Amino acid sequence: MKLPNFIYRFSSPKHFYAMSGALLPWIAASALGLMILGLYVGFALAPTHSEQGESYRIIFLHVPAASNSMMIYMVMATSGAIFLIWRIKLADTIAAAAAPIGAAFTFLALVTGSIWGKPTWGTWWQWDARLTSELILLFLYFGYMALRAAMDDRQNAARSSAVLALVGVVNIPIIHFSVEWWNTLHQGATISKIAKPSMEGTMLTSMLTMMIALSLFFALVTLIRARGLTLEQDSRGNWVRDLPTIQLRLPHTLIPLLVVAAIGYHVTTTEKETILSPSQLTTATGEVLVRGEVRSIHSEGNQHRILLSDQSSQTMVTFSGNLPQQLRTHWGAEVRGNLVQSQGIEPIAHGQQIEARSIAALNIRDHTSYLLAAYGIALVVLLLNLLGAMRSASEARKNIQRKIRQESNE
Repeated sequence: MKLPNFIYRFSSPKHFYAMSGALLPWIAASALGLMILGLYVGFALAPTHSEQGESYRIIFLHVPAASNSMMIYMVMATSGAIFLIWRIKLADTIAAAAAPIGAAFTFLALVTGSIWGKPTWGTWWQWDARLTSELILLFLYFGYMALRAAMDDRQNAARSSAVLALVGVVNIPIIHFSVEWWNTLHQGATISKIAKPSMEGTMLTSMLTMMIALSLFFALVTLIRARGLTLEQDSRGNWVRDLPTIQLRLPHTLIPLLVVAAIGYHVTTTEKETILSPSQLTTATGEVLVRGEVRSIHSEGNQHRILLSDQSSQTMVTFSGNLPQQLRTHWGAEVRGNLVQSQGIEPIAHGQQIEARSIAALNIRDHTSYLLAAYGIALVVLLLNLLGAMRSASEARKNIQRKIRQESNE
């Protein structure tokens, strides 16, 4: 089967280099803007998870990394198939350029999952089906890159690596369906094409935004690296004597600037409800929203007295109704109600107690170190990939310019 002519025209080194150069500023600006937006929604607007606390916010990084790790491998396998069938060199170039960033995303999925698993499961690693199959995917990426590097002949390396990528595709459905086929610690799918998503709206919005942002980041790094590989492979072409430069214009910068402006407007115009701790009730009056640790629970039928505490103070909460099943001592609670004068119930804070209208169980453990570790590692890995791609493309361009100068001097 013959492909349409425009595909062959697009796949020519000259047209690919020019077109990718025009697209790169837009992709970079869009990726940056969506990352800023996704992180703002995820950290500033999304609520605390009742069971996992703040550690669940690793999901905004972990799930996009995991989904991209599988998607990128499918891009490699598809590109390998196109190269084997139609001998389009650009397809092999895209596969080679995508492998390092695919390995990086797979590594991030494993590392962030491990960091998330420690406060959630109580262990850094479990040899369950999904984690093991994702680890196998990382080895497939490493094997693909090692196979290409081990062969000096480009054609043999392209054919062999394409076959390896196609063989490894069998692991992708295993990763995706592992939580359904086997009994694992890993949770099932949060988003389904049929069922209603099980996530709260702002959580889902942040995760989907980060998915798109990291997919654009993959496209950015892949195109930069592919441009460098194209120059190396077609260094004798006449078109390399007049290489177009990438120019950053005002419209490109407007995308992240508009996102920042929209966030600033939202921050300044939206009143955010203040969450108090028991020690902050000294100047509070009327209706309050309080978060603290549950020290004791005394129940008589549907009448409950809950002692809520922080590090320096405590207050008594009275509530009529059914308590959340997760609520227990040494766990967190978020209470909404009115401050009233105490009626001889001790110990309480500042002579006041709270008549609660609603109570929610909440994990209030400090997970700051886990969040910093996960996002810090991700920042380093992604920046190293971006800088490495830019460096390889820059060196390829310099080699072309050096070769042109040598030829002109001869």
